[in-house]
Amino acid sequence: MNKIKLFFIIIFIFFLNKVNFVFSQTNQFENYSKNYKIPLSTHTGWSEHIRTNKFHNKKKTQFSLSYHQILYINTNLPNTENQDGHYYPKGFGSFSFLKLEYDSKYLYLSTTPSIKNSKIFNIDIPEKSDVFSVLNDTKNNKEPNTFLNTGFQFHLKGLSFGYGNWNQWWGPGIHNSLVMTNNAEGFYHYFIGTSNYIKIANEIYLYAKYITSQRFENILGEDFFLSSLFLNIKYKIFDIGYSRNILSGGYPGLKWSNKDAFLTLFNKTNINYWDIVNDYYIYAEFPESDLQVFIEIGIPNRSFGNKDPSFYQDHTIGRNIGVRKKNIFGSKNMLIGFEYSRLVQSVYYNIMPSSNWYDNNKFNFSSYNNRRWASHSGSDSDDLLIFIGLINENKSIIYGMNYERHGVTFAFPPEVKFESRLAINYMIKNTKISLYLENEYFEHYGFVDDNNNVWNNTFENGSIQRTKTIIFSIDQVII
Repeated sequence: MNKIKLFFIIIFIFFLNKVNFVFSQTNQFENYSKNYKIPLSTHTGWSEHIRTNKFHNKKKTQFSLSYHQILYINTNLPNTENQDGHYYPKGFGSFSFLKLEYDSKYLYLSTTPSIKNSKIFNIDIPEKSDVFSVLNDTKNNKEPNTFLNTGFQFHLKGLSFGYGNWNQWWGPGIHNSLVMTNNAEGFYHYFIGTSNYIKIANEIYLYAKYITSQRFENILGEDFFLSSLFLNIKYKIFDIGYSRNILSGGYPGLKWSNKDAFLTLFNKTNINYWDIVNDYYIYAEFPESDLQVFIEIGIPNRSFGNKDPSFYQDHTIGRNIGVRKKNIFGSKNMLIGFEYSRLVQSVYYNIMPSSNWYDNNKFNFSSYNNRRWASHSGSDSDDLLIFIGLINENKSIIYGMNYERHGVTFAFPPEVKFESRLAINYMIKNTKISLYLENEYFEHYGFVDDNNNVWNNTFENGSIQRTKTIIFSIDQVII
């Protein structure tokens, strides 16, 4: 921890004195940065834009205004993930958004007022409790925020700081991240970091950001906070990331404030009570072959029953790996890839205490408005995505298949979900049109089946669930 504190202080001092190294002054890195962007996502047109705070504006004016309309039909379980927190229950409806931005040299402002209009039908499904209650397929009575991606940012001498509820994403994955995704709505947070990548050595660039959330209230009625440090280093074809995420507060009788949460990374106050995850990834892009590969590893703090964790290397480590390849079968626009994340409890869970990822009710199981902000598959889970398609600057059509399990060691049989999905995206001038279709099949939903059901190939009521979802959206840049 002392090393992290010292490293962060050194970086901060470096920012204040080495402003002339901001990457926008380096044409070589500008070109590399454009190639680095991942034009993929598992949902809305598989487009990188849902990961960013700023919206598409070809005119590059200081002020921009755009309109976004979503229409949906969903036949059964609440469905989809990584949709900026949008919730699609059984029924049909629409979301209307007006996106406003102001972007000058020193100040950035944005807001997205929204209107929801939907017809929701009741569904009779087994209830899920505790850590599984915040999965995307459960009922959600929380009303979405009216103003999304709203806040202000100041930029000065290579630094950026501000306050807002922009959605976040961490890591090279397009379907999952172990610590931060846009699966849940963006939550209000303070942040400070670099305005962009900063050159620190020959062909080495650094980006840093530190956020502290506004207070959350847990199921005990206590306040808790999320503090996250994100560091990225780019060197030639490599992107190396480190993140430290601390969930603090949440204990009855323990007074804890936003200021305390902001300082906990440095002063380690009550650090033994908090949930901490250190996350690392390495991503490589090979331009000549249009190949992208990555591995992300997350290590939460766990006591291991007072045993030496070095003896249990696989005890709590989470993993996310992926490969993406473009320019295949003689077509420069065709791509194929896969991504696999694993958060299954370790093989030692029945021998010694073994906590799950995101399992702490004092922190609402790492969720905001009943949706997990990290890996959507949740605790004791794994998730495999395979996809193939065509993509260029103006259009894309991607087909993917997804196999996901929940509660792998919690119950036998675990929940098993299979999804097939098709995403079509088309951009014409300042208008983007997207169509998303998904067919979902569930077995052992709600853990209602037992061993005998497996051996006899039978299912209890509610075990099998089928859901079809259609989402159509138009994004129109007005100014």
